[in-house]
Amino acid sequence: MKTFSLSCALAAAFLFAAHSPATAVPALKCTSATYAGAIRGADGKIDVKAMAARLGELGVHTYYWLVNVPGDWESLQAFLPEAAAMDLQVWPYLVPPSESPPHVKYYSEPYQLDYQRWAEEIARLSLQFPNLTAWVIDDFYANRELYTPDYVRGMQARAHAVNPKLAFLPLMYFNEIDRDFVERYRDAVDGVVVAYPQDRGEIDQAWAMLNDVVTASSGDLRFPVATHSAAGDFGMVSQSARVTAAGPCTVRFRELDDFNGTTADYHFKQMLVDGEVVWETDVANGRRGWQDVAVDITPQVKGKKDVTVAFRLLDKKGVANFPLRWRMADFQADGLELAAGLDKPEAWTVAKQGAFEAGFGGAIRPGARGFHIPFVVMTAAQDVEFRLRHDDPVTPERTAQWLKMCLQAQRDGKCDAVVTYALDLRAPNPNFDPIRLLFQEMGR
Repeated sequence: MKTFSLSCALAAAFLFAAHSPATAVPALKCTSATYAGAIRGADGKIDVKAMAARLGELGVHTYYWLVNVPGDWESLQAFLPEAAAMDLQVWPYLVPPSESPPHVKYYSEPYQLDYQRWAEEIARLSLQFPNLTAWVIDDFYANRELYTPDYVRGMQARAHAVNPKLAFLPLMYFNEIDRDFVERYRDAVDGVVVAYPQDRGEIDQAWAMLNDVVTASSGDLRFPVATHSAAGDFGMVSQSARVTAAGPCTVRFRELDDFNGTTADYHFKQMLVDGEVVWETDVANGRRGWQDVAVDITPQVKGKKDVTVAFRLLDKKGVANFPLRWRMADFQADGLELAAGLDKPEAWTVAKQGAFEAGFGGAIRPGARGFHIPFVVMTAAQDVEFRLRHDDPVTPERTAQWLKMCLQAQRDGKCDAVVTYALDLRAPNPNFDPIRLLFQEMGR
């Protein structure tokens, strides 16, 4: 069994020591970080002097350098000595095929979609500048047809042949951190960056999965990314319940899904009593955050001693790429008593058709604590992205609140680092000072 220890009060000499990919890499610091938001001059090139000054003011340990338009790779090479002078780590950050032509205007240049070559060239640059310690690819799992475990091992081999100290971390989303990913990729990557937690619970769940504490995320129904379904496919969990009163019966629960778009008429969330749908909503155009639901089920329980309560995620039309994670919690009822509540997902019965997955039933088992995959949490610091992930109001205070939640998780040992997404480094930016103060207070 591999062991792991990390204290953010120390230079984290053990961050990667407990994790053994194809070629083990040494430590990265326990870092606070920011991504992108670059300051560009009138010529469109990144102003490396202004960037260094602003990042020094922000007080982060690491900057994720987005290679997004022609010239960014060359500007990175000019920035690295500036960063080294201020003891700042730099992680090149590449875009995947889904964010390259023909979908958008630019590739990551100059090596475009040749990520094997990128691995080797980034490793060469890291020999020249030891403060280049890791690199990242965006939206990794949505592009896993290319980034197979064998492909990633090939990237790692190319990089480690040049510099065994260089680490690679894919950018993931919380609904993608499951046992399948962990088992297939944990020996191929050196950690993960996971974006946009909806709440502290998501961070804790991901940590448990990435530390082999549990074998599955609990209390959710999921549909995976880049996967097809057919009309009528579903994932469902059910539990028996005893009717305890003859009067009116109302059930209450909280629910949350992670879809932020407007695509309608595909995934539907449902609650059923004895097979009858008593509550239903399309995932489209939903409000962000946990929602309180109350449902009168008096007609469905009238005259009965026992009923079956179920939650179902149903596709009314087939999908091709529509990932979703739906969580339910805090089931309460007047006149009804579940045999086991949502706080005991292992006691629920699972039924499914198609590719749906469920964090209930037999999937919930303790892990063996046999590995640790380093885990960086990414939280939105750009207004557009924050609104997309967390709805209105978008204020510096709410943006800072999410960052504080992530930094507290780091202090509690439930993630190894925190990075803000696309904090605009140009002045003035009302998000900058609240984030700077939090990094100074909690990010070291």
